[in-house]
Amino acid sequence: MLGMIRNKKIKFSIKHSVSKFILSFIIAFFIAIVPEYVGLSKEASLMLFILCFSALLWMTEAIPTFAVSFLIIVLEIFLLGYHDFNFDSNSKDWMYYLKPWSSPLVFLFLSGFILAIAASKTKLDLWLAKKVIFYFGSKPHNILSGLMLITFVLSMFISNTATTAMMMTMLLPLLKNMKDDNPFQKAILLGIVVAANIGGMGTIIGTPPNAIAIGILGDNAPSFVEWMMLALPPSIIIVFILRFILLKKYPSTEEKINIDKLKKVSHYDDTTTDFNKIPSIPSWKKLLVIAVFTFTILLWLTGPFHHIPTPVVSLLPIVIFTIFGIIDTNDIRQIRWDVIILIIGGLSLGSGVVKTGLDHWLGMQIDLEGLNIFLIVSLFAFIVIVISNFMSNTAAANIMLPLVIALGSTLGTGVVSYMIITIALSASCAMVLPVSTPPNAIAYASGHLESKDFLFIGLIAGVAGPFFIITLLSFYS
Repeated sequence: MLGMIRNKKIKFSIKHSVSKFILSFIIAFFIAIVPEYVGLSKEASLMLFILCFSALLWMTEAIPTFAVSFLIIVLEIFLLGYHDFNFDSNSKDWMYYLKPWSSPLVFLFLSGFILAIAASKTKLDLWLAKKVIFYFGSKPHNILSGLMLITFVLSMFISNTATTAMMMTMLLPLLKNMKDDNPFQKAILLGIVVAANIGGMGTIIGTPPNAIAIGILGDNAPSFVEWMMLALPPSIIIVFILRFILLKKYPSTEEKINIDKLKKVSHYDDTTTDFNKIPSIPSWKKLLVIAVFTFTILLWLTGPFHHIPTPVVSLLPIVIFTIFGIIDTNDIRQIRWDVIILIIGGLSLGSGVVKTGLDHWLGMQIDLEGLNIFLIVSLFAFIVIVISNFMSNTAAANIMLPLVIALGSTLGTGVVSYMIITIALSASCAMVLPVSTPPNAIAYASGHLESKDFLFIGLIAGVAGPFFIITLLSFYS
């Protein structure tokens, strides 16, 4: 009986997926291929079809998001890589659409995942979080500040999913030690969510939309340090405002929170401190991770002085951690390859839009010259936030950013860069639903939050976030 139920579910799921896939294909075909658009070349028309088809697949989730990226590349190769579908020719044009696989951003993000795994295996992240909490003390507002600070900083270099999961390991004993009716529990959990989502804005590797923006901008993209200079001011202001609101909305009924239970949360596995365990991560490995982590970040930040490319620096932790056995084959399997593939799909869309001239054609269809640039970028920013609340912000960025660079192609390089970076950063402000982001889902699973809690803080972030991003970045445009 159970087997029959499962088979029915599988068949129903397959039927639904195939229907969504076919419907997405038909809609994209009637948008891009059937009409005869004036001034649109055959290649650009096919690229418009690929763009619409992939966007619909991402929105309907007919197939996994990473699979859409593979489909994009396959369609670009077969529809655009051969002139008039002449597969017997010696043309190498199809190889152009494989270039995103060797993008420097792939190695940059790969390095971020490696650093996250190393920090997690040695429990360096947990050790650092505990240090910060005990430094800030036991007063509720100080606890919230400490938790949000460490979450914000870690999310700049480690995925917000991994950071939130690690913080939950430490928070559960803390929450159990508080009164059940203390609303400050919600402030703590939402503070972690806010800091994890917004903290990713701070660096290129903090969240995939940032990397997609860098890849689409190409030679006009800011460096690692320049991105931080652009992104950190608005992200810090947003987090500070949301912290203030959380303290007002969910005030603590206890003057002090007992944080002693955090001492029992193990942050080591080492015979030099506990002789009752078989060691797996000696102290020297933790020290090595600290050294490599620090050295890598310093090299990223000082790029303008030593001129070593950021992707080359990214290879450093990968090599050192594997040499000393901190990272092994099983760890490599745990890397979020689906996220990397999703980023590659976004880069492939962007490069296809530019190569086929679709960007210029789209730019001529909607004349943005003379319109208020702040109004335009605000509209796109809020659109990407709305979309990101119902789907992956990476997929949302993949859909929106190629369109933005196409529509803004007539406005000049500086304006386009401003629009792309602003919209990429705004994608991180989407957190209205429990399923909007992985940190939301992890916090919601704790059982201490309701959907209306996310709606409250998400609406504020979705309105205030773009406002500060657009305003502060305008000084650099």
